[in-house]
This record gives sequence, structure tokens and C-alpha cells, in this order.
Amino acid sequence: MATHYADGMKSQENAGIDAVLIRRPKLSNLIADDLRRGIARERLKPGDRLPNERTLAARYGCAKGTVREALKALEVQGLVKMQTGPMGGAEIQPVSVEAATQQLRTYLHFLDLNFEQVYAVRRTVEVTLAESVIGRLSEDQLARLEANIEACEQARLRGDRVEARRAELDFHDILCEACENQLLVFICRFINGLLRDLVEFRSARYEHHDAFGRHNANSHRALVDAYRRGDREAVIALMGEHMHCAERFMRELDATFTSGFLG
Repeated sequence: MATHYADGMKSQENAGIDAVLIRRPKLSNLIADDLRRGIARERLKPGDRLPNERTLAARYGCAKGTVREALKALEVQGLVKMQTGPMGGAEIQPVSVEAATQQLRTYLHFLDLNFEQVYAVRRTVEVTLAESVIGRLSEDQLARLEANIEACEQARLRGDRVEARRAELDFHDILCEACENQLLVFICRFINGLLRDLVEFRSARYEHHDAFGRHNANSHRALVDAYRRGDREAVIALMGEHMHCAERFMRELDATFTSGFLG
């Protein structure tokens, strides 16, 4: 009986060991993680190169094929680009917001999201963004904001609702350019990217889109005027009202989060 019990315990222990071995991360993934940390720790910049495959294989005590797999993972993430030739190797690349948010968009594709949830976040971060750039917008940026408003109006008058919606989000991206808080910028631009994925609203009623376009144009003009005056209270109030109205219009247009994130 004791023998059977001991044998049973040993079988369970072996099963546990096997389970641990099965869950053990691949060596190439561990190398990719270490290289990623090293890039950040050494503050490597776009154009800098990582050591060649032979040097990395010696450093990690593994085959060159394992190193190549790790570098491929970093390339897929957009962190490096593999250059060929005698001076080839992994070259550090600038990571764009679009590349950085792609995985997040893929993740959100499988969640049950709605505009109430999105705007619960956007109402706060857009007001914070708007306040943070008071006195920081250059004359060129202010002129581009005004040109953006006119472009939105022209698209609305043509009945091009998709172009109008996209351009209206560009207004908020221009504000991001003047913000020093890069985490805030990332969050705002990420949310704008989500909304761009959903510009083809299911509502076919022109009056809905026309009213939304007129609201956006009026809000954006008032915001630019407040920025030119340096009126902090007006900027905060205007952006807060703009976000609440935009949320209401989005709900009326019956947009959904059922597609677009994997595009």
C-alpha cells in the first residue's frame, strides 16, 4: 500500500515536473526579452546596431538559429530591422504609435466594448490633454488646427462622412504634438486610432452625420479661439462639453466595436 502511495506521489511529481517543463518559456523568447531590456538600458537609438548573431550566440551560449529567432521576434514587433550584407545585422528602428498599438487593438477585438466605456476614459484624458497644451501650441500648429476645421467642413458639405470623421480626429492628434506628457499622448492617440477604425457608422441618415459634423466644427473653432486667448477655464469647459456631446452623437450613430481592430 505504501509502495503504491509512493509510486502515486512520484507519478504526480513527475507530472508536475513535466507540466513545468511544458510551460517553460522558449530560449529565443527569453533572449528577445533580454535584448529588449538591454536596448532600453543602454538607451540605444534608431540606427544603432545590435551585436552580430555570432557574438550574441556566444553571449547566450546557444545556437545562431536561436538568436536568429529572437531577432525575428523583435523585428515583428517593429523594434529592429534586419539588414543584409557584410555590415548587416539588427538595426534599431523607431517604434511608431501605430505599431505599438496594433497588439492592443488585436486584444480589444475580442472584448465586448461600447462607446460608454471608451468615452468614460476619453472624457478625462482629452480634457487633461487640452489643458496641458495651453500656451504651448505654436502658430504653425494653431494654423493647422484652423485648416483642419475647414477641411472637415468641406468634407461634410461634400457628404463624405468617412473623411470628415477621420479629419476631425486629426484635430486632436495635432493637440498631442504640443503635449510633453508622452504617456498621455499615447493614450489619446490610441483612443483616436480606435475611433478611426469605426468611422463607417451603421446609421445611413445624413442628418445625423451632418449634425455631428457641425457640432465638431463649432467646438473646434471655439477651442482654437480659447487657445489664442490663453483662456484656461474656457478650454477646459469647451473640451469637456465637446466630449460629452461627441459621446451622445456616437451612440445615436449606432457605431459598434464588432469589427475593425484587426485591420
